[in-house]
Amino acid sequence: MIPQEELIACAKETLKKQGFKKKNKRWIRDDGTFTCVFFIQGSQWSKEDYYIRPGVYINAVPQTIHDYYGHFHTEIRSDTLSQIFRDTELFFKEWTDKALIKDRVIAFMEWDMRNPLDKRRAGEVDYETDPVPAPLFGTQPYVFQYVIENF
Repeated sequence: MIPQEELIACAKETLKKQGFKKKNKRWIRDDGTFTCVFFIQGSQWSKEDYYIRPGVYINAVPQTIHDYYGHFHTEIRSDTLSQIFRDTELFFKEWTDKALIKDRVIAFMEWDMRNPLDKRRAGEVDYETDPVPAPLFGTQPYVFQYVIENF
């Protein structure tokens, strides 16, 4: 794992060039429609461990406690700085594309209807034949509703 200090130093330089502003271990860029966030979260278990969590907020949708990392967010795992920032850039590109977001939300909602939470918790979903169409970590129903109505 890359030392956290090395990642922070690289993030300062790389993200500043892309218009991000730093606050603690969080970098933020607001384009008016979306706010992109790059967050380095320390582990509660080990000082050496951390998580890389990019997220995207839709500015017109209120944020709640459930949206701490973004309306759409992920975790990036990589062994190289260049790969971390390539993956982050791709995540931001995809999750600020309104048409792609809407397609993914619709696909996920259809999958979710076929595979409700109780069925998933009971282990009754065959993820190989019916995989989750898009990783929508932490996304709340009101975000889906906004996307369907406005994108």
